Amino acid sequence: MNMNGNYMNIKNNKFQSQHGFSLIELMVAMVIGLIVLLGLVSLFNNSSILNKAQSGLASLQENGRYAISRIKEDVEQAGRKHCATLAMPNRLFSNWNQGYEMSTWSVDANVNLNANTSTNGFPAINQIQLDLTADADQLPDSVVTAGLPEYPLDPQYFIRGHECGASNCQPGVNIIGADTSGVIPSIGTNAGDRAANTDVLTVRYLTGGNRVTNIVKTGSGNTITLEDSEPISTNLAMVANCNFSLIGNATWNINTLNFNVNQPFNPQLRPDTRAFNMARDFRTVTYFVGIDNDPNRSGRQFSSLYRAENGVAQQLVEGVERFDVFYLAQTQTGHVVRLTANQVQSVSGGGDLNSDDAMDTMIGCINPPVIAEPSEINGVQLANGPGCLWRSIYAMEIHVLMNTVNDSSMVQDEVFIYSPDGTTVQTPSATLPSGLDRERMYRREFTATIPIRSYTL
Repeated sequence: MNMNGNYMNIKNNKFQSQHGFSLIELMVAMVIGLIVLLGLVSLFNNSSILNKAQSGLASLQENGRYAISRIKEDVEQAGRKHCATLAMPNRLFSNWNQGYEMSTWSVDANVNLNANTSTNGFPAINQIQLDLTADADQLPDSVVTAGLPEYPLDPQYFIRGHECGASNCQPGVNIIGADTSGVIPSIGTNAGDRAANTDVLTVRYLTGGNRVTNIVKTGSGNTITLEDSEPISTNLAMVANCNFSLIGNATWNINTLNFNVNQPFNPQLRPDTRAFNMARDFRTVTYFVGIDNDPNRSGRQFSSLYRAENGVAQQLVEGVERFDVFYLAQTQTGHVVRLTANQVQSVSGGGDLNSDDAMDTMIGCINPPVIAEPSEINGVQLANGPGCLWRSIYAMEIHVLMNTVNDSSMVQDEVFIYSPDGTTVQTPSATLPSGLDRERMYRREFTATIPIRSYTL
């Protein structure tokens, strides 16, 4: 009996010791769970913010690198010509030896350069600036050009910059020397417009060429035999032999070029005499900042860098907020000055007007390039009118302010430095200089000083 009683007591004690969590224990567990959950949410949120910032900065870095490298490729070639069209000097330009003597290209009087997208913006025969050597200055004079078989092409037009503000540019984007093919949009804030307060840069250069093996005079021109075959076309042609270069109307026909110029010319056939298809081998390249619609967010716009070549514009990189160019120019005294496009365009004249065997001022243009012999006009030379200093640009200082395109920051006032505005740290204003909203983006400046290989032009 005692054994059975003890057994029953043990079973009763077991049933009495089995029970669930108390309310306090449940509450403590819930609090711990909430803390862990909040930690996981915070970790995920911070990781998402960090990933967004890293992605934006990586995109900014790559876009900036590519923009500068692409601009560098074109700027280095600005003014490039066949053999650089330079001859050894036979005189000094000033009291310091400026180096090689420049010579000009010649253009047949029947050629309409502005009818071709590659050569648009160049002057016509009645627009060239000429100076009578009888007067002391180097400024443009009235010279009759009607009836000339050909005319000289001033190399100043191979580079043209435009310093732009909120509503216009100085010099204007429609002046002689500018890219007038219609690819430069008007300033605005809608898709297809050009961003305000961003510069425009145009450079021109020659590439390629087809080696000439024979030149035969014909009635109204020349029949030229080419080493390589060419597609049949009526594109403009230039024939150059390192000492003389002439642009004329032409008919390309496989291995033959019929060069239709006012007066047949017989340049010395040199080992590197070449014929250039100007529609293909000559390039007019323009950079500007355009406005685009955001494909991922209706009603939003952002700015991008555009590159136009021979009248066809393409988006280069997104997120370019500012674009400023400074020009390092060599004046008639050999001094180097850092100027904006408007300052370069405003310089004219030069020389020793008072005959004291010294340059009259530091800021003046070098002596104008020599007109090639077949295009020479007695008593006339190219003038040093406004814009003559574009011939003496030997390097460009490029500044690009990039942003992350999309919201990559948690705030709208991320600080940045943009050296054309000074070295002080700044925060973006609610409305950017381009007219767009600042948004939550990181910004960084990319810059490069790019020498021009063809200096002087």
